[in-house]
Amino acid sequence: MVNQFLFKDRDGRTPLPEEFKKDLIPKNVLIGKDLDELEEDNIVDGLVWLDDFTGNHRDWMFWETLHKKLFHKVWRWAGKFRSHELQNDEFNHPAYIAENVKKLEGDLKYWLDNRAFKDERETMARFHEQFLTIHPFTNGNGRTSRILTEYICKREKIVLPTWGKSLRTNSKKHRDTYIAAVKKARLQKDNADLIKFIWNQQV
Repeated sequence: MVNQFLFKDRDGRTPLPEEFKKDLIPKNVLIGKDLDELEEDNIVDGLVWLDDFTGNHRDWMFWETLHKKLFHKVWRWAGKFRSHELQNDEFNHPAYIAENVKKLEGDLKYWLDNRAFKDERETMARFHEQFLTIHPFTNGNGRTSRILTEYICKREKIVLPTWGKSLRTNSKKHRDTYIAAVKKARLQKDNADLIKFIWNQQV
């Protein structure tokens, strides 16, 4: 149920740094494997909540609530926009996060209502990349954006993503291919590889 959204490629035995642990709600988390298990359990609960959601899936406040539902048992900042800068300057400065999330909401509505692109997968690939580029939350942006992208596809009756299914037997290649496709979409404004990845080469 949850594995399709998790693109893991890290050593679960690695101890968590003290700075990383300060915002954790559970206090007994020592290594990456412990954190992975807690987050996965929380995400399962969030997906159960999502199954029953019937509100406006295009609303940015729903996107914020979704993040909270997916991580609120693990992280104090769940559902709160990031307030600190990141080392990766491809992501939005925190001062622009709220503004750009709301702009993305407006863009999504326009793209969907006006069939702005011949293939609706182009719409959802653009939405996915832009959500990741805004990077609104401290962590969990990739998982939230994949869950959200798939949910919007479901509600809008767009073909559902498979998230590079054919590459899942090689976790490193799976993750590297995804990141390269996102970067190409972000930096070159070319969504072709991202569409291929999200829908498993079915273009």
